[in-house]
Amino acid sequence: MRYFASGLFLLSHGLLVLDHLGIGAALHGLGEVFFAPWAIKQKAWDLVFIAFLFGAFDLWGTLKLGFN
Repeated sequence: MRYFASGLFLLSHGLLVLDHLGIGAALHGLGEVFFAPWAIKQKAWDLVFIAFLFGAFDLWGTLKLGFN
């Protein structure tokens, strides 16, 4: 799952740079969802916190943009 999440991060950051904000933020949040279980399993609590924090901001930003 970590590798899939890393691929989503690469794709989402590319989309964010190319100004596809809604889709980029949504894919980044989805990557965080796949990354968090790996971080919990590894007991990397700092990464778990960051995953949940960024996931919440990605969800908020995606809903705020409304996929315009």
